[in-house]
Amino acid sequence: MSELKENRTEYSTSPVQEQGIPTMQSIAAEARPTVLSPVKSIQAHEIKLQGAFNVRDLGGYRTKSGMMVKSHLLLRSARLNHLTRSDVAVLTQQYHVGVDFDLRRPEEIQQMPDKPIPGVRYVNDPVDTDRSFHYQISVKNNRKHYRSYIANDQARKAYHHLFMTLPDKPVGKSILWHCASGKDRTGLGAALILYVLGVDGKTILKDYVASNDFLRAHNQKRLAILRENGASAGEIRHAKIDGGVDPTYLESAFDEINHEFGSVEAYIENGLHVTPEQQAILRKCYLE
Repeated sequence: MSELKENRTEYSTSPVQEQGIPTMQSIAAEARPTVLSPVKSIQAHEIKLQGAFNVRDLGGYRTKSGMMVKSHLLLRSARLNHLTRSDVAVLTQQYHVGVDFDLRRPEEIQQMPDKPIPGVRYVNDPVDTDRSFHYQISVKNNRKHYRSYIANDQARKAYHHLFMTLPDKPVGKSILWHCASGKDRTGLGAALILYVLGVDGKTILKDYVASNDFLRAHNQKRLAILRENGASAGEIRHAKIDGGVDPTYLESAFDEINHEFGSVEAYIENGLHVTPEQQAILRKCYLE
């Protein structure tokens, strides 16, 4: 496992709160000459379920070549431990889920196991190890944590496995990948998949930070409970950071990619061991 390095980019404030969505230099530079019209709003990607949150269909995103990500095939989500019967029906009958790919650690799964979905293959490959998971939550440490997603062997193994599962799902079925809140491990996975499919950097970042919107109601309930129980100002601040994402987190991951591998393409091929031929197959499977 590579030694985790300090963040090489200094951020004095949170761009999410003060500057809006910035340009991701590491993945968006190539997209600047192209202006892409969104097929639908970010909000329209949401899959509304009763017992799960931050559930989205990546279908409908336009690629730089003018193609489009197919709908009802690539789904991202938070944990699935409270799915209702109606939720299961939506996922299996409307979105045809065939694979539930869980990126959480065994300890998390033991506490909040996914509801079994009939006919759906369950796969678990954790991104985090005990060593990489335990950070005191802060904006700075979260950036370090994202760097660990690139630096540690377990994370690369998990994302390799996710990429290998994409073309291996049953024909006509979708794949859903998730972690606990569907924002960090799941968010990086979505960013890498969209990158390989050819989606531009600005759109990738917008999809990533949209977790702040889709988690808002869940986080408001969590904060209300904390306040009712007399939580301190520090505990509230901690919960707010823990409940959302910041563009600089994803930027830190891509900065680590460029530092360790030289380019995102080299990371995909040499770090995740997804060959150009396999990437071409994914584009054939998931673009129209």
